[in-house]
Amino acid sequence: MDSVSFLSLGPGDPELLTLKAVKTLQGADVVLIPATRSAEGKLVSRARDIISQWCDEDRVRLYELPMRHDSGAARGVYDSICQDVAQSFLAGQRVVVAVEGDVSIYASIHYVLQQLESDGIPVKQCPGIPSFIAAAASADLSLVSQQQRLVVLPGDADEATLQQLLQTNHVVVIMKLSQCQQVLKDFLSKNPDTVCHYFENVGTAGAFHTTVRDEICSRPMPYFSLCILFPA
Repeated sequence: MDSVSFLSLGPGDPELLTLKAVKTLQGADVVLIPATRSAEGKLVSRARDIISQWCDEDRVRLYELPMRHDSGAARGVYDSICQDVAQSFLAGQRVVVAVEGDVSIYASIHYVLQQLESDGIPVKQCPGIPSFIAAAASADLSLVSQQQRLVVLPGDADEATLQQLLQTNHVVVIMKLSQCQQVLKDFLSKNPDTVCHYFENVGTAGAFHTTVRDEICSRPMPYFSLCILFPA
């Protein structure tokens, strides 16, 4: 590899990896993947589950991301990744930074990509299947049709914005849904004609999908959740 590859892993199903992604993993010397700390203190990584078929464990390096809204802590992790990636690349190793979802869609790891570029390290992105595309396919949905427009919101939705978008023929995807779940629940209670497809853990064994309003409004929404709202 003549550059550091930022590799999109898709939503969770290893079979949704692109052929290019598989070849990139097979040719890598070092693969950095994200992990989080469970409530029991165990380090867990969905990314490791996705790539395990094509990447030996001895080539994997886990980096732990803090599961809290602490930009300072995350920045420290990303600075450490930058140093690790640069050292490995300059030592002649083929380096891959693996990213859940798609690296171009709300991926905070983009900070690392930009920092490496500014330091003169060549980088490239390998696209993947975004979770909302996989979600729509899993529910046999036509995500947008005819003159509809698609808007993707990053968990900062408010009722007025949702109302305005849906009234102007927009299909609305809300990612990072756990950050605004009460907004969604309040909106659905006030707008019974809005069609909402709710998803959790798309592409994994724990995948869940429902359009039942009571189920949506009664569920605690985890980190890996999203919804698709259709205009009435």
